[in-house]
Amino acid sequence: MAVPASKDHVQKWTVTEPYLDIRGGLLEGPYYTPASNELRFIDLDHGKVYFLDVAKGPDSLTAISVEYPIGVTADVANTSADNPKIIVAAKHGFATLDRQSGALTYVNRIYNGSEESYRMRFNDGAVDSHGRFWAGSCNDHRVVKVEDQGTLYRLDSDFSVHAMVKQMICPNGIGWNGADNVMYLTDSPRGKIYAYDYDAHTGNISNRRDFFTIDASIGEPDGFAMDVEGCLWVAVWRGSRILRVNPQGDITGEISFPTRFVTCPEFVGTQLIVTTALEKEPLSYPESVKWSGKVYKLDVGVQGKPRNPFRPQL
Repeated sequence: MAVPASKDHVQKWTVTEPYLDIRGGLLEGPYYTPASNELRFIDLDHGKVYFLDVAKGPDSLTAISVEYPIGVTADVANTSADNPKIIVAAKHGFATLDRQSGALTYVNRIYNGSEESYRMRFNDGAVDSHGRFWAGSCNDHRVVKVEDQGTLYRLDSDFSVHAMVKQMICPNGIGWNGADNVMYLTDSPRGKIYAYDYDAHTGNISNRRDFFTIDASIGEPDGFAMDVEGCLWVAVWRGSRILRVNPQGDITGEISFPTRFVTCPEFVGTQLIVTTALEKEPLSYPESVKWSGKVYKLDVGVQGKPRNPFRPQL
């Protein structure tokens, strides 16, 4: 249940009940495919990918297991509706996902050495208007301390990979404005969403500047979704909320949740689907534990910016 309020210039909602009452670990990467009316999301800690028929609702939820954690998924262009292909940024690099077996087939494996393969993994990402798949790597939080060893990579249509931004701590939400000349990129532990000048034809980025900062006392910016008005809907890790941020960097909306670890939103029409992570401090935050690791839904009255599929060379 979501209750909107707009008594001041910041529109506010409060979400009180989950849409999918599951017990996830680190739920992330919600992705909606309009052609099939299907939503999917991942459980990074438990090695699962969930699929939901939106028309049928929660009873249609299914899951497959994967050998290694997946950070983000994307559709592949020009595949049949009966056998849609999915590309992912996984533990070691970019791969296709078999949605029946959960098997991964790497199209470009970034981390081949045993030491790198152990301590690194991929996290969030998105596909740009020309079908390039951008995704960031970071230290695998399950096995090592997270430091500034992450890199934002760009997978082109010929499956070549380009390191675009280095020395990131945890690359997270990424997206582009409506004019397609600005790219937004999150580095969560630094509390920053950066803006870059973006050349859609070449895929080059330049002129990094701070776009939006969240103080550590409030939380960290996690994944975000963009709407058709150019605003970012930013999940706040440890912050129990999503913030709507306009192109000028001002907060124009706030959604409150009953659990702290809000991870990522996705638009399904004007509905916002929101993933969360399991609360791991039960003694300090008993109520947050109760509502954690679930998926939430609310209507925010604005459409999301359509997603782009990855476009491999044929």
